[in-house]
Amino acid sequence: MKQKEKADIIIGNGVILTVNNNDEIINDGAVVIKKNKIIDLGKSSDIKNKYKTKKEIDAKNGVIMPGLINTHTHLAMSIFRGLADDLPLEKWLNEYIFPAEDKFVNEKFCYWGTKLSLAEMIFSGTTTFCDMYFFEKETGRAAEEAGVRGIIGEGIVSAFGDEDKIFNNKTRLTKDLLKEFKNSPLISIAIEPHSCYTCGKEILIKFKEFAKENNLLYIIHLAETKKEVDEIKNKFGMSPVEYLDKIGVLDEMTLAAHCVWLDDKDIEILKNRGVKVLHCPESNMKLASGVAPVYKLLKDNVVVSLGTDGSASNNDLDIFSEMDSAAKLAKVSTLDSTVVSAKETVRMATINGAKVLGMENEIGSLEIGKKADIIILDFNRPHLVPVYDYYSHLVYSVSGSDVETCIIDGKVVMENRKILTFNVEKTIKEVNKIASKISN
Repeated sequence: MKQKEKADIIIGNGVILTVNNNDEIINDGAVVIKKNKIIDLGKSSDIKNKYKTKKEIDAKNGVIMPGLINTHTHLAMSIFRGLADDLPLEKWLNEYIFPAEDKFVNEKFCYWGTKLSLAEMIFSGTTTFCDMYFFEKETGRAAEEAGVRGIIGEGIVSAFGDEDKIFNNKTRLTKDLLKEFKNSPLISIAIEPHSCYTCGKEILIKFKEFAKENNLLYIIHLAETKKEVDEIKNKFGMSPVEYLDKIGVLDEMTLAAHCVWLDDKDIEILKNRGVKVLHCPESNMKLASGVAPVYKLLKDNVVVSLGTDGSASNNDLDIFSEMDSAAKLAKVSTLDSTVVSAKETVRMATINGAKVLGMENEIGSLEIGKKADIIILDFNRPHLVPVYDYYSHLVYSVSGSDVETCIIDGKVVMENRKILTFNVEKTIKEVNKIASKISN
């Protein structure tokens, strides 16, 4: 009899949504993990005959799927959740958020605010995030401790200060991040200027050159509001997309967040340059920024992923909720119930997110050789019975609270709704201490 191969973890007795190129679904399936990678997957009976392990996880007829990818966040802003709601973006930023950041944001704020957000994301099935904020070394440190995969970058704003000084400071901080996380299996670095209305032309160009030299993603808010578009048109005689294209910062390594106010010419430019779009439907709704033309973008083969934005403008980090909003907004805004299907939306939250981050060969689907970023959902719940279409349930019925187990880079980060990598209660206590100073 052939000896069974050793594995570190076997997840069995579940429905595997691979989200591979064929959208293969394996009923009564099992996934085999060794170190940080998937080494096999298939029918549970076949897997049991081939492998042995000390750690077995019973999916209990639930869904086994790739971890979700949140491609646009400001994690530490969880401490500002509910601070200033029901306001337009410009007033929210200029009169509330920017002053609060100047007064309260420091290393401690960013560490504990990030930890709080990581807990929320783990509980709701997010295994990878892409963050833009300040004191990002603390964000990376918190993510490594929590065992969550992340792309981090210092938020760059130059409109209110000396551009040369800001460029030198942010360059130094980015070099520090590159050095600090050089050998990290979880953390990568990006260049993240806030927008073309908060950053001058020269600093946008200089940081694009820096990004190219270091092979880094370049992430920017773009065409988020009508006011932004009007302001750039009045100043430069062209749309924000045309402006960024003219100064040479749009290419396949550029990620554009929001992209609400796009015309057909803008979409054509994004398509031709290979720019990826980070869609944040709930934040756009709450700030009344508008509805991004996701259907048109997808139809033109622009890669679109999902992000929550910061939880000060959302006000949560649940990508399942974001999927529901993304699909429904696309339908109601086009008056066409057939556009942006459930399957397309799930791909936006998984493999498209991986493509956006340049990580599609590592994460985003369950395939042999990819990293083991996996979540298990409990489908034995009244709101998830019966099941005719798993993709439909994931988008229109599932919520983050249905996630039972979360595995990142081959390590069990949450099991049976209990986070194993850090103390959530302590995190909540520390955040409340910081928040008490803000409320005073």
